[in-house]
Amino acid sequence: LAINDSVYRLAPGAPPTRSSPCCSTPTSVTRSSPRTSTDTMPNTRSEGAMKEEDQTPTDPVQLMMAMMKEMKEESKRREDQLMRQLQEQAQDFAAALQTNRGNAGGSTKSKKMDVPVLKCPEDINLADFRDWQQRFADYTEVQKIMEECTLSGRQSLLRSGLDPAWTKLWSTGILEIDDRKDDINDIIKKILHYIREHRNPLLDRKEFLERNQHAGESIDVYYSALKSIDESCGYDVNPTCKVCDDACGHGDELQQERLRDRLICGLKDQAIQQKDLTLKKALEVCRVEAASKETQASLNKSERQVNQGQDRQQPLSKSAQKADERCSNCGRKKHQKPDQCWARDKDCNNCGKTGHLKHMCRSEPKKEVNRMTIGQVKTSDDLVKITAKIGNADHQEVEWLPDTGAECDVITADCLKKVGTKVKDLRKDKAELCGPDQGRLKSLGKVTATLEREGMKYKTELHVLEKGTGPILSKAGCIALGLIPTGWPHVVNKLSLSSPDEGNGVDMLLKSQSAASIREQLFQEFPEVFPPDDEVLPLKPMKGPPMKIELLPGTSPIRRYRCNTIPLHWQDKVKAHLETMVQKQIIERVPQGEAPEWLFSMVVVPKAGTDEPRVTVDFSPLNPFVKRPMYPCRVPAEEVAQIPPGMTHFTVLDGRHGYWQVLLDKPSSKIMTSNTPWGMFRYLRNAMGLISAGDEFNRRGDDAIAVSLRAKAKAAYDVGSKELSELKVGDIVRVQHGLTKKWNLIAEVLEIRPRGRSYLVKTESGRLYWRNRRYLKLYAPPIGVAKDIPESQEEVKQPRRSKRQKKAPVRFQP
Repeated sequence: LAINDSVYRLAPGAPPTRSSPCCSTPTSVTRSSPRTSTDTMPNTRSEGAMKEEDQTPTDPVQLMMAMMKEMKEESKRREDQLMRQLQEQAQDFAAALQTNRGNAGGSTKSKKMDVPVLKCPEDINLADFRDWQQRFADYTEVQKIMEECTLSGRQSLLRSGLDPAWTKLWSTGILEIDDRKDDINDIIKKILHYIREHRNPLLDRKEFLERNQHAGESIDVYYSALKSIDESCGYDVNPTCKVCDDACGHGDELQQERLRDRLICGLKDQAIQQKDLTLKKALEVCRVEAASKETQASLNKSERQVNQGQDRQQPLSKSAQKADERCSNCGRKKHQKPDQCWARDKDCNNCGKTGHLKHMCRSEPKKEVNRMTIGQVKTSDDLVKITAKIGNADHQEVEWLPDTGAECDVITADCLKKVGTKVKDLRKDKAELCGPDQGRLKSLGKVTATLEREGMKYKTELHVLEKGTGPILSKAGCIALGLIPTGWPHVVNKLSLSSPDEGNGVDMLLKSQSAASIREQLFQEFPEVFPPDDEVLPLKPMKGPPMKIELLPGTSPIRRYRCNTIPLHWQDKVKAHLETMVQKQIIERVPQGEAPEWLFSMVVVPKAGTDEPRVTVDFSPLNPFVKRPMYPCRVPAEEVAQIPPGMTHFTVLDGRHGYWQVLLDKPSSKIMTSNTPWGMFRYLRNAMGLISAGDEFNRRGDDAIAVSLRAKAKAAYDVGSKELSELKVGDIVRVQHGLTKKWNLIAEVLEIRPRGRSYLVKTESGRLYWRNRRYLKLYAPPIGVAKDIPESQEEVKQPRRSKRQKKAPVRFQP
């Protein structure tokens, strides 16, 4: 027997056999001497090999063991060589499947197919494991490894597809894999068992319940993801039925119901939810809905593309073609030379530049910054004589037109000379002035002036115009000089024929009085509200039932026996404050010998911005066990936001010791007991620091205000709900503006339609309006102000026409 260039011969008594040496059991084996030079084959071994042969054991057992070892090593080398050949063949085959053909010669470019690798145990879940298992099975099927490779070769292939963490678990025996028996499928099952034991199924179930359809994700992809996660949740796929104690199909039904519910709840489109919807029907409905949306989207896209193509093919319109032939400055037919344009010397009314007209202006519209509107004179009876002083000049009396529609005070250059000021003394005016028709007015400059009327002064900036009908006084000037009341037009003078009320006995407080005198007068008039400093009166409580503190069930009494330390310089003040609270019936002493169940500590802190003490009680241990009424209290910012715009006055009510005005019932009073260095006191009124104190105070305060305002609100509602009286021809009415909603027009009724719903009225300016009755109300002028509407020289039913000369509009002339 020749093995590795060594010749072994059987002993003379052993019969020859055809079996391999590893299968036979020789009884005696002897080694023959090496071949000599007389043999047919030459001896090519080195001297080192000869020495090794001389050291070969002669014992048959040792010789047999050496033979077996050499045979095993040779077998392993052959298996490794076979594995390398199989892997190269598999890679070539996979590369052939992923061939990329060239454009011209059809050449191919192969890519290697790598073994799929399983993630480490910390990052793996059942869904990822099943995905890897399927990819690994496909790889082995493509490579044909399961048929041609031995057990150890298949195990080596599996190890190459595992993360190093898995190979460590394999080699250390944690996975309990037997290398001599376990095939690839057995090892994969043990890995799956290990993952199931160390993976919490609640995590997968949480992922299943939170899995929603992603944006752009199709129904089939979403359903496959749900099903993959559901299989990893650890639910019994086919549990034993509790009714028949036999394996039935209820498990599959439960799985389908879970998938259906999660599918419907996780969809982007909530319109698919229907009654009695099975999993199969839900999938069909979702697929049809998705297909219809995709079809509609493709149709809309193709329609837009067609429309865009048609737009590109359409020729330019005649107006667009003619626009290219117009002059960019005047808008008429294009000139041969720019000097021929008649607008080259014209000023633009939009930007103010020279060289083009307004309708051909290419600049952006300016923002209305510092733009002011100027009115104009109507009749000479409306003029008011006001003394004006400018600089060091003497006082001059000038007739002004009060115009509530004007935003600034204006004077002409002629009137400025009468006052004693020259144009060269004016400052530069950056304001933009415009008239009633929004036409621009050129300002020569501005000057500071002081206007006086009946003891009232008004300092203002006068804008000087080159031309005009006369000085104009703005709305702010009219208010400052007392021509109109403050807050006009909201303030309306009312006439009353009834005798004035006697009032409450308080004389009218003049503005000239000081705050101290007003305070002293109020103290004298209301001694029951403001008692003297040396007299202490009980604090008047709010109306209503006493406040009740409700505790949560099972609440145990809380006691704080230790008193907090009070600084020495505050002790006398705190003691006096407690005595004052007793006199005002806010607190009372606990009787001698009574042991209260509830007891809290008094806390003394400094007041904000002063060094005076503030006496409080720490009710923080009690607050978690108090049932809060949960009254919706609004912050001051929300209250201020409810004030209508344009209002100038509002009232703030601040109750003096507001919480102390709320009475406590006896059981609640025993709960709010405090411990002080001078004994124990219990509250008879509500106190700050309690969680329900603010809710009770705000609720009672809102109820008190609501009761007082309920009658006024009802009266206002009754007035607004009354049927409007009919108007007669000749009545003077106020007209509400359609845009500003202000009653700032005075008019006379000229005509009434037959149904009595619409009225033709004429304003002071002569304009005619048809108005509904709800936009008109009778006007009662104040005493000494009543005037008739001035008669117009024009026809009654014809609106006032402008006397300005009209110019023909600039139009395109071909």
